[in-house]
Amino acid sequence: MIENDPDSLEHVAGQVEVIHDHFQDSKKKMTGIVGANPFGDIKHPDELRPGEHPSEGMANALGSYRDGMHRQFDAAAKLMLSTGGVLREAARAMRETDTAAADSLTVKDGSLQI
Repeated sequence: MIENDPDSLEHVAGQVEVIHDHFQDSKKKMTGIVGANPFGDIKHPDELRPGEHPSEGMANALGSYRDGMHRQFDAAAKLMLSTGGVLREAARAMRETDTAAADSLTVKDGSLQI
């Protein structure tokens, strides 16, 4: 028989919410180009449009990739936070059900005949 354990459920909720924090930390580590462009010259100088940096296309691609990954991290983090909340709500409902059941039952000695 399955035993409901609200404390264990809340513990799992806490662990799920920590995953949220890991997603947020990982997102912060994913940055675009800061400082000198690590890709160096990509285009031949004769192929540049006026005002274009030799590796501007690569920098833009990396920026787009970073932005897309940040959206994915945000979505995953939000999901973990929501999941943790649902687990905590389930634990609260279990406790309320257990309390209501305990208050509703009264057994007197000799009153049950099996």
